[in-house]
Amino acid sequence: MHYSTFRLQVIFRLLLIIGLGYTAIYVLTETHFWLVSFWVILAAVISVVELLRYIERSHRELENLVTAIYQGDFTNTYHQQKYKSSELLAYSYNRLVGTYQQLRQEKESNHQYLQNVVEHVSVALIGVNQQEEVTLVNPAAKQLLQYPVIRHLSDIKSIDKNLHQCIDQLEAGQRVMVKLVRNGRLMQLAVQASEFYLQGTYYKLISLQDLRRELEEQELASWQKLIRVLTHEIMNSVIPIANLSGMVRQNLLQTQQSTTLQLQSLDEEESQDLLESLKVIEDRSQGLANFVKAYRSITQVAQPHFREVKVADLVQRVYGLFATTLEEQGIQWYQQVSPDTLTLTLDLELIEQVLINLVKNALEALKETHHPSISLSAYRTKGNERVIELHDNGSGIPSEIAEQIFIPFFTTKPYGSGIGLSLSQQIMRMHQGAISVHSSPNDGTTFILHL
Repeated sequence: MHYSTFRLQVIFRLLLIIGLGYTAIYVLTETHFWLVSFWVILAAVISVVELLRYIERSHRELENLVTAIYQGDFTNTYHQQKYKSSELLAYSYNRLVGTYQQLRQEKESNHQYLQNVVEHVSVALIGVNQQEEVTLVNPAAKQLLQYPVIRHLSDIKSIDKNLHQCIDQLEAGQRVMVKLVRNGRLMQLAVQASEFYLQGTYYKLISLQDLRRELEEQELASWQKLIRVLTHEIMNSVIPIANLSGMVRQNLLQTQQSTTLQLQSLDEEESQDLLESLKVIEDRSQGLANFVKAYRSITQVAQPHFREVKVADLVQRVYGLFATTLEEQGIQWYQQVSPDTLTLTLDLELIEQVLINLVKNALEALKETHHPSISLSAYRTKGNERVIELHDNGSGIPSEIAEQIFIPFFTTKPYGSGIGLSLSQQIMRMHQGAISVHSSPNDGTTFILHL
């Protein structure tokens, strides 16, 4: 519609000029009214000037529009009532102003959002440019470093020279641990850096996170859980030993005369009680020794010897160890490796021990299950993570127990040691991996090895 208006305006003026010119020539050549032809020619000249001004005004308004775009000045608007000859420019300009204002509002909103995130995030962030001028320091960084104003990267020297050297030499993607003492408090900082360009300007973003508190809290919680388990197990052995030792002592002493009895003077029943008491003492002492030995096995895991292993061979080895048991108990076994050529760099014996522990637990969980089954699968995720899963359709693990199954010596089995899953977790950590569990009463249990 706006293009048609501009076109009609130009065509109308051109036709008017042509008509006036033809009329002036006709009057001048065919009639004697030469004065009339003078006025017609004057009208034609005025029309030509008006057409030129009309076109120049459109170009001038277009030039003003381009200048406003270049300078980013969109505060003004075109009014069609004022410029009836430039309805197209007015319409286009006002649409452009609206779009630009919307984009600027979105940009400012995103900037405000990111600024709020940076201000409230608990990780300390420091941004520097190529001249090592500090362009960003969030409140977490000020609180962590206990330094009011940081204008240049060299200011960190006043805080700690080792920290400054670490940040200065840190490359993008690197993560290092640095010890820092501030106000008498030791901090274990995880320092990481990333680099990027913004409108052609180089920036380096450094993040600092104090892991010491988290490590201490996790360590304290782990020790508390371990102490509870140790106390429970040791007391179960020590109390019977103490009680039975007192009973033996009473049997070996005369109550009235407080003189030592000869064993030959004990009757048959007393001798039998004495022997049984000594046997219980021996059994419980051996149990306590085995418990301590199991504890040592957790703290003395052999260092892994990594090599390239075909996962299909690993799965087949595990199946071969339990094939007879699975057949005797009527348990269906399913295995799948995708792709068939999937390989992993790991310690074959240690990871095999992890899978053996998991299969043994699955066999225990399937004792009262109809149509029991175990499936062992391995695959590569979209994020290129290698995963091994073992699933059973047993009774599942209650949620209140699932959080404790990796605690050393925690077990729900009558004769279990409680070290299998804890040892498995330690082996996975030595492989820079992790082990997790998902369980529900209706869907069994799935253990996942992340490698």
